[in-house]
Amino acid sequence: MTREFQKWLRDYERRMTDPDRQFTMPSNWHSSKYDIDNMDWNELRNLYIPELQMCWGPACEAMRKSWFHYKMLKKEGDRGWDIILRINRIQRGLGLEMTEFRDGPDLSWVKQQLDLEEGTGVESSSEDLELRYEEENQDRPWTDGTEEMLETDESEDPEYAILRQEEREVIVNRYHRILTTKIDH
Repeated sequence: MTREFQKWLRDYERRMTDPDRQFTMPSNWHSSKYDIDNMDWNELRNLYIPELQMCWGPACEAMRKSWFHYKMLKKEGDRGWDIILRINRIQRGLGLEMTEFRDGPDLSWVKQQLDLEEGTGVESSSEDLELRYEEENQDRPWTDGTEEMLETDESEDPEYAILRQEEREVIVNRYHRILTTKIDH
């Protein structure tokens, strides 16, 4: 999160208690869906966002809280992929540029998952998202091929590989059951 964005979020909280304060939109915030440059704060705050089922003001507050939650999860060692999706879902709903996280999935995969969630109405947990990402990208080389294996690198224990594959299958089957149930209803 950029300093300018953090400053804007702090100012947003102050504006919540001082309605006479003049609102200024961050210079890097340009919505592709809404003409936010030509709206005053009261009009913008009450602008309903159907994709998020909330107004602009509460969506900004939800995004601020999601960023805070993401930071706390990172401090605890969690990857927080569900929060990454939530932040990008809000940004997409507002028509803002989506954030690509350096330690998260690539943005094209995030967009694909958001489309899938919109179609099914099912939100996945962080663990489910990580497993799905690994499953879909298991054949992708994780290096550019220029690195050589060290002599000390050992191949994966076959029992661990079987266990990991079984865990993936359970998650994939659970996800497919959820999708099938949603589609049938």
